Amino acid sequence: MTEAPNPRRKSCSECVKAKRKCGMEVPRCGRCSKKDIACFYPNKGASIADVPIPELEFAWLDDLMREPGSIPWSGGLDTHLELSADAIHSQQSHVADITSLPELFAVSEEFKKTTLPKEDAEAAVARFKTWPDKWLKEGKVPFIHAQLYATNMPKPLMDAYAACAIYSTITPANKTIALDIIEAKANELLRSPNQPFWTPVDLLASTQSLIIFQFIRLFDGDIRQRFLAESAEPTLLAWTRELQSRTAQERQFTTATAPSWRAWLFAESARRTITMSLFLTGLYSLIKKGYCTVADEVTANCFTAQRALWEATSELEWARTKQTLSPHWIENMDFTHMLREAEASELDDFGMVLLITYHGQDAIDYWAATKSIVGVPNFHQSLEGVLQFGNG
Repeated sequence: MTEAPNPRRKSCSECVKAKRKCGMEVPRCGRCSKKDIACFYPNKGASIADVPIPELEFAWLDDLMREPGSIPWSGGLDTHLELSADAIHSQQSHVADITSLPELFAVSEEFKKTTLPKEDAEAAVARFKTWPDKWLKEGKVPFIHAQLYATNMPKPLMDAYAACAIYSTITPANKTIALDIIEAKANELLRSPNQPFWTPVDLLASTQSLIIFQFIRLFDGDIRQRFLAESAEPTLLAWTRELQSRTAQERQFTTATAPSWRAWLFAESARRTITMSLFLTGLYSLIKKGYCTVADEVTANCFTAQRALWEATSELEWARTKQTLSPHWIENMDFTHMLREAEASELDDFGMVLLITYHGQDAIDYWAATKSIVGVPNFHQSLEGVLQFGNG
């Protein structure tokens, strides 16, 4: 229900920018609601009473974030993985058999709604929750390359990095002011007046920054921050669509066709960022509603899964790597050749999260065992360790 205008409230930023009359309704004015864009009022932060708090639909997530030593959800949706326990551990089947396993995504053709076992959704959330800290300490995450902005980091990424640093210091005593600063930095990004003039690089950096803010605010457990992050979802999706459109040609570059390492870095970063944005949108919908509607869009994406290529720190190292190792090009999320040829050590977090999402932890454990590979991370058993970041 839309709240009546507050006589003391000023017009929203979007209406001011467009020089249009603002109805001043909350949480979004009529014009912003009609255009489905983010709506912000200059003085909306003055009182939390002005912010309607939605009914939460997933209390288990609150428990998961508050209690890092527990896995609160013992149930889950049907796995749809038609593979018996005996078959999982059988050593008699050829490794190629794993390529015929059905994907864990179960799609309802009638409503185009996709479900996923909630234990796999929990595992992905736990992994994503570590990425702001990983970026802070290592200068990279699986969709932001350390070398792409080595000489000139865009301001949105600087602000997102600063937010990660602030978030890493949160204690019960300083949480309010820390989250206020993070909120202010996120709002500055969302309200950037330079959006009409963004280059493809600016758009990529801004989308990556917003994903980082979403990681922090969606899964922190703070009700206000989660609400604000949910309000930013349409903007993230709009930026992602624009990034898809404006980098269509560049994203065709592979290790075999890219004219240079930096051209490939931009192409691979754009591919991973688009995939990550859509995956995050779908994952949050799965957690909150039990289904998502963007699975086809996630599946339509491609990326280079070879860890050594993504982690190369120079053009020479990249050139040598592509001459000696398979790039493991993943098209339409088809991991068949990887399951036949690759070792788990060749995948970084990005590829492993997607592989487990599409095939399930049990299936990947089976793949690892039949190829005598040690060290495939079991995300379900490692929640306690990875949830330490951000819990004070």
